[in-house]
Amino acid sequence: MKLDNKNVVLTGASSGIGLELLYNLSSKGCKIVAVSRNIEKIPKLPNVYPHRCDVSKKDELDKLFDYAKGLFDNIDVFISNAGFAYYEKIEKPDYEHIDEIFKTNVFAPIYCLEKMVDIHKNNSFTYVITASAVAKMPLPGYAIYSSTKAAIDSFQEAYRYEMDKINLLVVYPIATRTNFFKTSNDKIAPVPYPSQSPEYVAKCIIKGIEKNKKYVFPSKTFVVINTLNRIFPFINKLYQSVQNKKFKKWLKDI
Repeated sequence: MKLDNKNVVLTGASSGIGLELLYNLSSKGCKIVAVSRNIEKIPKLPNVYPHRCDVSKKDELDKLFDYAKGLFDNIDVFISNAGFAYYEKIEKPDYEHIDEIFKTNVFAPIYCLEKMVDIHKNNSFTYVITASAVAKMPLPGYAIYSSTKAAIDSFQEAYRYEMDKINLLVVYPIATRTNFFKTSNDKIAPVPYPSQSPEYVAKCIIKGIEKNKKYVFPSKTFVVINTLNRIFPFINKLYQSVQNKKFKKWLKDI
């Protein structure tokens, strides 16, 4: 699809991949509802409408859709990009801890997709979900985060058989050089190798939307490794072992 002058809702728009998507979409003349809990960080750009929203809360998502429908005659593209991670060793029961990340990373993308289906009825639209390479290759330290992305991966695979007239694009970035790796205790988690810039990932997503792709894997290296792992399953184990050593070192240093 041509993105020129389309109406877009973009979550997680104030930083990282979302911020770069905002710049790209604005340059194409799109009208964008830029969603974030910290709208002060959203730059002033043409046709960008900042909207404060905590995507982990259903009532705030409902208000987001009410706002977008009042602003646009139609929502052409919804990009569910908001998400976060824990880098941690699981040591004690904490239901709220688990609940928070699943609401943001899993419940919100699925619920917003349901809302888009309800709004459009039998009309087509484009829906984008930022998943992660850890959906395919979970990493030590990211056990809960990896499980949220695996849930999205499983959902999209099954839902493709059910959906009708939806251009569903799922993106699987590898480690992206953003504040993503800054943990809650202000320590920097080790960045897995290889890594990519948010600018590059955003450009890959834009191309994926324009070409009506089903999947975007920004890293060709990851595609090769993931393919080889199907033949030689020890490849993932070796990589995970290396990341586990980094994780254990990180735990000693904090």
